Amino acid sequence: MQEQSTDPSPAAVEVRKDEAARLYEALIDGQVVGTLAYETTGGRFSLTHSYVDSDMRHRGIASAMARYALEDLSRSRSEGQSKGRSQAKIGVYCGFVADYVQAHPDWKETVDINRSAFIATNTARDTTSGH
Repeated sequence: MQEQSTDPSPAAVEVRKDEAARLYEALIDGQVVGTLAYETTGGRFSLTHSYVDSDMRHRGIASAMARYALEDLSRSRSEGQSKGRSQAKIGVYCGFVADYVQAHPDWKETVDINRSAFIATNTARDTTSGH
């Protein structure tokens, strides 16, 4: 007998924007299970760091946050351009989002990926557990 997966589907992931904290948050059943941090400096949006709870990884949660954030920030850029403001590309300093963009080339014209500015974010637990 085959066991059914209890992993949440990407459709079960709700993503919201918390402007006060400058985070996109992924929720499952009302619980925050992941975050994607962003900054706004001089009218430029930048995605800086993502995190998903270790027991919730590899389920499409980070991809759902990346897609939501890129769509949201692209809308904000478009609104700024329609008001006559020059809008720079979205800066990507998060390794996961950079990889997401590489896998989804439609975003390449919208973002500016700077891999030399990435900060290593593995914790001791991540590196010792093989994740």
